Amino acid sequence: MKKILFLLIVLFSISIFANLKVIPDATVVEVGSSLGLKVISDKTVYVDFNLGGFEPADIVFDGIVGESYVYYIAPLVEASDTITFKTSDESTSITIYFVKSSEEVKNKSFAKVKSFSGHVAVKRGDLWNPITSETVIEEGDEILTMENSFVEVEFEDGSVSKILGNSQVLFERVRYDKGVVDIVMNLKKGKSYNIVQKLLNKFSKFRIKTKSVTAGVRGTRFAVFENGKILTYEGRVFAYFSDGKVLPVTEGYALESFEKPKKVDVPEEEFVKVMPEKPTTKKEEVKEKEKTMSVQPSVPPVSVGPVRKGNDYYMVYSIAPEFDFGLVRVGLGFTAYSTDVSGNLYYGLPSDNPSTNIINGLTLNSLAFKIFNVDFRYGNMFPKSLGLGFTTRNYYNPFSKSFDIEYDSDKFLLYARLPYELSKIYPIELLTSDSIFLAEASIKFDLPFIGESSIGLGITIDTQASSAFLEDISATPIESAYSLFLKKEIFKNFDFGIELSMENGLNDYSLGSFAGFYGNFSFVNLTAGVYYYLDGFVPFYFNNNYSYLKSANKLPAMDSEGSSGYLSGFDFDTSFAKGKLYLYGTLTNFSSPTLEGQIEISIPQIGTFSGLSIAGYYFDKTPFEGSLFSLDTTSYLKIIYPLAGESFSAGVIFIWDGEKWNENVIIGVDLWR
Repeated sequence: MKKILFLLIVLFSISIFANLKVIPDATVVEVGSSLGLKVISDKTVYVDFNLGGFEPADIVFDGIVGESYVYYIAPLVEASDTITFKTSDESTSITIYFVKSSEEVKNKSFAKVKSFSGHVAVKRGDLWNPITSETVIEEGDEILTMENSFVEVEFEDGSVSKILGNSQVLFERVRYDKGVVDIVMNLKKGKSYNIVQKLLNKFSKFRIKTKSVTAGVRGTRFAVFENGKILTYEGRVFAYFSDGKVLPVTEGYALESFEKPKKVDVPEEEFVKVMPEKPTTKKEEVKEKEKTMSVQPSVPPVSVGPVRKGNDYYMVYSIAPEFDFGLVRVGLGFTAYSTDVSGNLYYGLPSDNPSTNIINGLTLNSLAFKIFNVDFRYGNMFPKSLGLGFTTRNYYNPFSKSFDIEYDSDKFLLYARLPYELSKIYPIELLTSDSIFLAEASIKFDLPFIGESSIGLGITIDTQASSAFLEDISATPIESAYSLFLKKEIFKNFDFGIELSMENGLNDYSLGSFAGFYGNFSFVNLTAGVYYYLDGFVPFYFNNNYSYLKSANKLPAMDSEGSSGYLSGFDFDTSFAKGKLYLYGTLTNFSSPTLEGQIEISIPQIGTFSGLSIAGYYFDKTPFEGSLFSLDTTSYLKIIYPLAGESFSAGVIFIWDGEKWNENVIIGVDLWR
């Protein structure tokens, strides 16, 4: 009883003599949400904090006087922060805890193309296609707009996002379930104008990310620029900065950094204005309708450059426009080649039976379409990894075409690569373009307390495996590889995976295992893992250097000793540069790792200067032994200058052959390969 009486006396004394009081509605709040704080003082009150923010923001910059009710805005991370309120002669502190939302939208939704103008493309997987009024935008898709172009996409709840010219947006989350909205867009470059419907459910969110800030809203009209600038035209926008601070941007105000918002300096009309309509006659309406229904080719790409087939190089000359037939995109063109610059001219793709019939110059360069959940693609081979990439990591033959077929649903994923290409049309000749066949199948599932996961099997087969391609012709070559893998999302954008692999060669086989983490942080993807393998196993055997090593008879054999190793590195993608850098080697010999790196840099147009593109690749098994470039090194450097926008470029390529740099001129559009 005495203790209770003493406590009451203390509380009564504080209430009499303390001039500053802060009474929170709670001390625990969900990330991205807010809670009320009652602040009482007869003097100006300021606040010190590390994470989150306040509404109104006056308390942060100018302070508040008297009894006020403010809202604390939690950041987007699970953490805690101690907040100190102070006047000129006293202070008090409270600790707020930020916890994960108790409800998450799991059902994927879609967005429709409401309107568009100019040149707009959408990327699904590794394939870019021109956008149409029938295009459906799904989670994971990416939109790219050219100059003087735009596209408006409408979400299931009626919210609209207008992506302006010279912009690139990744749709990271597109979900909707029983009135709960979960939209997250990543504005990689450019700007967007958005009209968001009032989000009635407290678990709903609509966010647009940039490199420095994330704009979160619950119903408003606002614009976002790639540099993080936010302009609010109606309602309010919460700016979540990368350092954890938060600021509200109310109607009529804008901000670019963590400072007091300023008046909007760009009128809303700049984003909503449309091209004026002019009356059309019946004849013009018919012509416009016929134009819309006809097949429209893109600007014909022209390519001139060296191509390797087997151990031979050819100079190839090609013009290959692409046409859209509804959902189908076809690349038809004319191709000719010679054994050297001044040699005889042949038609079609290089083969063992060169054709002098000019009709074979007509070639099918590419074919792509997606029907329901089936994605079909024929064209230049692109890098592909199976499972976690322990045996097959970014494999492709840069001089070959292939058929790639993928079925992807909510429960299953099936993939196959068939390395064939059409070399002639008269008579029809379908040749094997590469010896590597790839296949993968996985099942997606959701378990209690574990969450979304997938388990699958990957298969890689080299139909031409032979000891003749090895450094030691008496050793055993690897003919095929099989991988059983399991992937699990630990938390948002961070996965853990395990892969068990087997490599086969003639009457021999070997086993290996890999476990690693994968994280996506802003524009950087991090990878780190460890592996263990028995005698004869070769980690990352089928990689993007495989075709070169095979042509040079330098493939490794199944004669290595069992060991353990590591893989660490990152890849990144920004508006002006993208690339990767990976280091992997054995845990028993840290001094001899393998280094692989790739970089692509775009120097933008400045005045009359049209810009410049630089691309480089480096692969070395012994990067820290001897010179940087040696017999173990595979490397190239491309310097590309646009002659006519994206439709025609020219450049020079320097290729390291193990002893010296060789120089070639390249002309065309697909110059990154």
